[in-house]
Amino acid sequence: MTTPRLTVKQLFDRESCTYTYLLIDSETREGAIIDAVLETFDRDMQIINELGVELLYAIETHAHADHITSAGKIREMTGARLVYGESSGIEAIDIPLKDGASITLGHYQVMAISTPGHTNGCTSYFCDGMLFSGDTLLIRGCGRTDFQFGDPGMLYDSITQKLFVLSDDTIVYPAHDYNGRTASTIGEEKAWNPRLGGNRPRQEFVDLMNNLNLDMPKRINEAVPANMSVGINFDPNRYLLRDFDMNDLHQAWQSLPANALVMDNRTPEEFARGHVPGSRNIPMGTENAHVDELKQYDQVYLYCRSGRRAQTSTTNLNFQGLNHIICISHSGMPDWEKAGYPVET
Repeated sequence: MTTPRLTVKQLFDRESCTYTYLLIDSETREGAIIDAVLETFDRDMQIINELGVELLYAIETHAHADHITSAGKIREMTGARLVYGESSGIEAIDIPLKDGASITLGHYQVMAISTPGHTNGCTSYFCDGMLFSGDTLLIRGCGRTDFQFGDPGMLYDSITQKLFVLSDDTIVYPAHDYNGRTASTIGEEKAWNPRLGGNRPRQEFVDLMNNLNLDMPKRINEAVPANMSVGINFDPNRYLLRDFDMNDLHQAWQSLPANALVMDNRTPEEFARGHVPGSRNIPMGTENAHVDELKQYDQVYLYCRSGRRAQTSTTNLNFQGLNHIICISHSGMPDWEKAGYPVET
């Protein structure tokens, strides 16, 4: 008896350089889509309909920071069930997969492999000798670890202990590539990945990742909260200020209504040395204790020194259901001082 073939269609979004994967059992015509992009929804649905695919699942590797998912919209149109890793923390999903658990797709099993590190909720998926690695393992690279509770040590362990133990001929299909490459193998990445191939020591990798100093993704303030609600039931107008900086904050601060708050999430020591007048110091890591209080405001403007800590706290608050945070993610207090704006100590 001939084994049915699993068809994989690799689709591409030029704007975010995201790969979307359509998996189809050739006999049953049952299918799953992985990491779908909102802007390419019409294209993806056209392919699904033309091929006569019964879409069972819309699978996500994590809450992306560079594009908005179309998973929620696909569920509304097709009845497909939303699948995320259990650790994603997203409530509006149908199947939260535990590490090592599988879903059935025709004659195949799609197995979840929990691979935190790029974010704390990343999950890779293995099926029929193929690994859909999301942003965890890229072709000759890996995901960054400086926002959404990323952790370089955790990423190293996820890749070396969970992915590099797969067969060397396992095909690696990542969520992104910025150089036109489409696939790799576990064997290739173990040998040639410049960040952690060749048995690179863990501490060397941690030091490398902690010193990348990359710009924040341009759409992060819009994409993360939208993806926490699986791309639906959110107000995009809240997140159009993705380039909001300290100059914009100064303009808003001059006529700040009573139902708005300026929040500084630096350390108490940094706050004491100088802060935006009237701002409230809620250091990063303590924001969960203030969720009920923050819900009482219509708008919360959140800043730090460079934007990185502000973005981390914003993501955490989004997980708690707070979608009214305006994050200053590309500048901070030094820019306020440099502009000569008032400083309170």
